[in-house]
Amino acid sequence: MGVALRGIYYGLCLNCRGPISDERLLQMGICKKCLEKTEGLKGWKQILKRLEENGKLYFAGEILEFHEKLKDFSSFFKKAIGQRMWALQETWARRILLNRNFSIVAPTGVGKTVLGIVSALYFLSKGKRSYIIVPTSLLVQQTVEKMEVFAKRLKINPRLVYYHGALKESEKREILEKIAKNDFEILVTTDRFIVNRFEILKNKSFDFIFVDDIDSFLKSPRNIDKILTILGFNEEIITLAFQLLDLRVEANRLARMGKDATSILRKIEQIRKEIEYYKSKNRIGLLVVSGATVKARRTKRIKLFEELLGFQIGFKPEFLRNIKDFHLKRRYEIERHVLELVKELGGGCLVFVPSAIGKEYAIKLNDYLNQNGISAYVYRKMDEKILEDFRNGKYEVLIGIASFRSPLARGLDIPERVRYVIFTGVPRMEIPLSWEEYNPTKILTLLKNIREFLERKQQERASEIIARLRRIIPLSKEIQEKVKEAIEAGVQLEGFEEFARKIIFDSRNFLKEVITPQMIGRIMKSREISIKKKEDMFYLIVADPVAYVQASGRASRMFAGGITHGASLLIVDDEKAFYSLQQRLKFMLADISWSKFKPETVKKWFEKIDGDRRIIREIREGKIVKRIKDYIKTALLIVESPTKARTISRFFGKPYKRKIGDLTVFEVSIGKYILNIAASMGHIYDLVITEGFHGVKIEGGKFIPVYDFIKKCKKCGEQFTEFSACPKCKSTEFFSKEEFVKALRMLSLEVNYVFIATDPDTEGEKIAYDIYCSLYPVNNKIERLEFHEITKRAFLQAINNRRKVDTRLVEAQIVRRIEDRWIGFELSQKLWRRFRNYRLSAGRVQTPVLGWIIERVNEARKKRTVLSARLSNGLRVSIENPSLPFPAQELQKRIKELRAKIEGLSSEERTIHPPPPYTTDMLLRDASAKLNFSASKTMMLAQDLFEMGLCTYHRTDSTTVSTVGINLAKDYIQERYPSLFVPRKYLKEGAHECIRPTRALDAERLKNMISLGLLRFPKRITREHLQLYDLIFKRFIASQMKEIKVLYQKFDVLIDGNQVSIENPIEIISEGFNKILPVKLGRPVEEGEYTIEFAKILRLPAARLFSQGEIIALMREKAIGRPSTYAKIVSTLLERRYVIERKNRLISTRLGFKVYMYLHERFGDYVSEETTRRLETQMNSVEQGRTDYQQILNELYQEISEIKERK
Repeated sequence: MGVALRGIYYGLCLNCRGPISDERLLQMGICKKCLEKTEGLKGWKQILKRLEENGKLYFAGEILEFHEKLKDFSSFFKKAIGQRMWALQETWARRILLNRNFSIVAPTGVGKTVLGIVSALYFLSKGKRSYIIVPTSLLVQQTVEKMEVFAKRLKINPRLVYYHGALKESEKREILEKIAKNDFEILVTTDRFIVNRFEILKNKSFDFIFVDDIDSFLKSPRNIDKILTILGFNEEIITLAFQLLDLRVEANRLARMGKDATSILRKIEQIRKEIEYYKSKNRIGLLVVSGATVKARRTKRIKLFEELLGFQIGFKPEFLRNIKDFHLKRRYEIERHVLELVKELGGGCLVFVPSAIGKEYAIKLNDYLNQNGISAYVYRKMDEKILEDFRNGKYEVLIGIASFRSPLARGLDIPERVRYVIFTGVPRMEIPLSWEEYNPTKILTLLKNIREFLERKQQERASEIIARLRRIIPLSKEIQEKVKEAIEAGVQLEGFEEFARKIIFDSRNFLKEVITPQMIGRIMKSREISIKKKEDMFYLIVADPVAYVQASGRASRMFAGGITHGASLLIVDDEKAFYSLQQRLKFMLADISWSKFKPETVKKWFEKIDGDRRIIREIREGKIVKRIKDYIKTALLIVESPTKARTISRFFGKPYKRKIGDLTVFEVSIGKYILNIAASMGHIYDLVITEGFHGVKIEGGKFIPVYDFIKKCKKCGEQFTEFSACPKCKSTEFFSKEEFVKALRMLSLEVNYVFIATDPDTEGEKIAYDIYCSLYPVNNKIERLEFHEITKRAFLQAINNRRKVDTRLVEAQIVRRIEDRWIGFELSQKLWRRFRNYRLSAGRVQTPVLGWIIERVNEARKKRTVLSARLSNGLRVSIENPSLPFPAQELQKRIKELRAKIEGLSSEERTIHPPPPYTTDMLLRDASAKLNFSASKTMMLAQDLFEMGLCTYHRTDSTTVSTVGINLAKDYIQERYPSLFVPRKYLKEGAHECIRPTRALDAERLKNMISLGLLRFPKRITREHLQLYDLIFKRFIASQMKEIKVLYQKFDVLIDGNQVSIENPIEIISEGFNKILPVKLGRPVEEGEYTIEFAKILRLPAARLFSQGEIIALMREKAIGRPSTYAKIVSTLLERRYVIERKNRLISTRLGFKVYMYLHERFGDYVSEETTRRLETQMNSVEQGRTDYQQILNELYQEISEIKERK
């Protein structure tokens, strides 16, 4: 990116924290006041020296000191190991040097333990004490041996003490004595030492603790309390943290019950402040925990790490898979299929039996395989010895149940051994179709699966009950039993127990009402769910996609080279269940595709599988090349909203959270990168008010915007810059984006790369540029990601097609913001003086729009006379300005005198094409007309749908449909209307696409997927979200369907000399898009005379008042405003009370009229449609790189100067 002066930023100089230009930020991050001359300066050390020499070293020392520490540590590491750190090791080292507590989840072979050992030695060299905890005696010995080798290379002689069970008794006594006397600098033990010998440790304190294999450590949960104690927390603070966790549970419980939890939240905040105060006044050690995977449940104790140390334990890469999914049809006994597959493909196999078939079959299969020469074992519970035997080749096959609860499906992570999995049938569940259940989890499972077979009103009720049941799950057995007794006895309980009793009682009654022969009949006709009857009980047979994903995922795990290839082989024993599994997985994973089992294809895939296993073995033997070991990198990903951050992180499993200041960071692995995802919460900077011309300096004929951090008042919500108190309410309590930037800079110091993924428009590009300038001085490896839909496919594509920030788009947005500020401030000040009202504002676009509304209101005040009549054949007719043979007021008395005649009847066949997909203006128009949504509400809902990955970017004026969109429509249409799919691209110039869904899921199916728990979103999806989604979905699908042929009737209607011509569609001749967007048909008519059944004279407005959608459609038509500003313009007119809304129609107020007339008469040539349109064209020209943005700003400045001079 070329370095050019495009702005000045307050608070970003690394040294004085004062103003600095983007030009300087993109060089070294030190402003001219601190360091005027930079010639010949290379690297941080020289910069630091020059600042010191000039007596101007302030805060830069912190960053420079960190870089010196990192350089020192890197040199120390290289000397100890004999080579530099891998990228991942460097990231962890950076965090350690920044004093961050954190969890490492990374595959074996990337150097976690080596980094822990070198870190302990490094801290020793700085006079600090460390403790390394490993799971076994053997690992203690291996750790000590490595440490001694490293220490020898470093020429240091650490006082190293280690303890494990294999030592002689005399050695144990000697070591315990040394520990008691503090006669050590580094301690290495197993995790059992903390359990058995904590008394000797509890008064010790450590500067650095490294826990290798956190899962082993957490087998004794009280180890958490103990580790916190030796880190420096006293018993009182740990007890306080436990209280905080109890309060969190209580606050959550009250929220689930719909009760106010404000007082409890205040207590939580108070305790957190006490904990932070304690940490600031006491020396707290640094904790790093690690594991290849982290299986530990998030128990109450584990949450202590979150509250006291600011991080969660690990993440679960559930959807990180590199698997080929094969299916083969059952031809004979399944056991024989399994035997043939294992003999052909070899060992390292996991076999999963559907839970509907059961454990007995697993045992039978195990016996069969062993009898036929395949060493197999039924794995029923966690057993390290069996896993070790499997790892070493004693067993070729492990057999388990295909269920998310199965230890074989959940807890296995042996990437070097597990090559493939076999399913002995489609994973599926049997759910009793009964209302006699008291367990809310089982009631929920049943309700989720029958919901789609209920009547429409029952479905809505089912959704409500499902939501209520989720509020009480999980429910302890003790409370379940109390609820059961209370329901059977017909008595009530108290508090949360009564809340749960009521929900379970209502759920049971609802099931009793809806489980009918008719509903069972509908299920039997389903393509996805079967019903089985045994012993007078009906059972639903339902595919289990969660079990499939978890179980098949055992064959594809993280390793130093990314994600291992793996294979899943499913023997299809139930076609209906298999169809259901395919459908549900498609929505869960999106990128899954099935292949028929063909030996030649399987053989080629297994070459890749075995290639990965060879690499893993070579890594463990120390033979592997640098390229493989250094494959995984770390990156900071910055998006605009927490919803978007959560959506992206969940594509790859369950992320873990940590806190950097007040900033929440989601960490997740995507294979090649470990991402740290943070949200900017929109813009970070805005123009100042007090400097230059309304925040823009003019120097040497150049216009330089001056920016400050955006602040938001905690009391009134006012947004401002510069001031230390809210300009509106004078409160000094506010949020500032300055803290966010500080946290981002600290995060940037940790990672290898920074990716900026703000929205794909000029506004998003400007935010990206601001972030780029802010972070460049601390990490210059910054790239831009652009995606127009938030799906896993689009995100990974963006990662692979990173680009630079587009300065043309940035400059266009700079012009837009400055123009908005200049004309807004100047015209607003004129209004303030004229009307003595400081709430008034004016803008270049809002003024002509206000004029259109005033003009339409004036037209509407004029009246027109309309005869509204209904003929005896049911036809309704409206005739303007009728001429009647009697006074209008006598119409009701003399209606029988009127005669109607239909003549000139003709028919014609017309071809009607479907409407194109939505652009922003068309969506706002239809949401207003069909859903009665305001423009701002529609945009807010569409933003949510975009951020949750349900629709493409919603600020667009393009109708273009991508190949992905066409394929999505094809999937949906060909399944339901096979002959009606007609692909259309609706091509329009530009990178943007139309607004469309991202999944082939209609609104009803989406509701079912949410109810089933197969689709989960970071934000609650409301009825209004679904209404808007339905509108978008149907419009898009219709756009890819066949045109329709419609028969129209044309005729004239005469009523006593008054004539009107009518044409009506009466019949669909050829079906097409009307299957999705129905066409309203009229009844056919015949020529002849008819009586009038009803008639009325109406005095109607000469013109219909605008709705919000219609005024936005007019803005698009007249080419003023943009998709990103349409809604804002309308909402500003409403906020300023220039316009009010009545029955979804816009009416100008007296104030609006006065303001408009004042602006129109005095400044009409500056706020006219033509001027606004010309400026929009100029801004587009800047975007395309055809015009210099400084030239446009100069023209604007001349124009604004003229406005300033006018009275």
